[in-house]
Amino acid sequence: MKPLIGIIGQTDPSKNRLFLDRRHIERIAEAGGVPAVFNINCSPDEVLEHVDGILLIEGPDVHPYFYGEDPSSAIKYVDVERDEFEICLVKKAVEKGVPILGISRGMHVINVALGGTLYQDLNDIPKAIKHDWDINLVGPSQRVHGIRIKTSSKLYEILKDQLSIEGTNEVYLKVNSFHHQATKRVGEGIKPVAYAVDGLIEAIEGVEGFILGLQWQPEYLPEMRRVFEAFVRAAAEYRIKKMELEKTEIEAELREELTREQDESHHSSDTTGSPPGTSQT
Repeated sequence: MKPLIGIIGQTDPSKNRLFLDRRHIERIAEAGGVPAVFNINCSPDEVLEHVDGILLIEGPDVHPYFYGEDPSSAIKYVDVERDEFEICLVKKAVEKGVPILGISRGMHVINVALGGTLYQDLNDIPKAIKHDWDINLVGPSQRVHGIRIKTSSKLYEILKDQLSIEGTNEVYLKVNSFHHQATKRVGEGIKPVAYAVDGLIEAIEGVEGFILGLQWQPEYLPEMRRVFEAFVRAAAEYRIKKMELEKTEIEAELREELTREQDESHHSSDTTGSPPGTSQT
């Protein structure tokens, strides 16, 4: 059975609708997963009860409250309820070992959920190159700047067949990265594995398990199909482990129930039977 991938959709309060770019669904399906879109009306526990992987997608700025700061005037728009939901979801997913892929905002959510911080606006950073391209004007597939990926990373292992190697420690790649915020302090259990030329972090990954955050939009780049394949593969492995654990738990419960029934049967036999040699006439 194919792994179920939970995608947290974007909400539009003005029109009371839930939406997302259909390419997220297409990339998951092409990689062999079954996409399922969730909103924040259910609980993180309910989502994790059913899914084998979590995909966090683009959206509004993460409110600075969640990493201990007051909002600056550069914050564009926020969805605090979605922040609370996704941050809690990431924390619980990491505890359970559920694979997580975060794209754009999703990468920020992962970092904040694990104790990291963000730059509220890249204009605050001296010598930062332009990252805040308007995706509606330049198009989502435009490769607007380059990044360097560490060859010691899991991300490199996923993409290496698709990359042009220029050195022993890093490889260069152009990506469609559109953002006005960025990872500042990296959270616990994750590490930076790709950088822009100005030093800004463009990808993070977990030290253990499958946790991957990408600042760019991989759903629009052909070589990035390998990312979705690796993610779905990790979700399939998690599903197998989960089913094996559930089987073990069920078998243990059955053995416990059988032992209890046998004990009760023996106890009933001992209390109702007549002791030998005690009958009188």
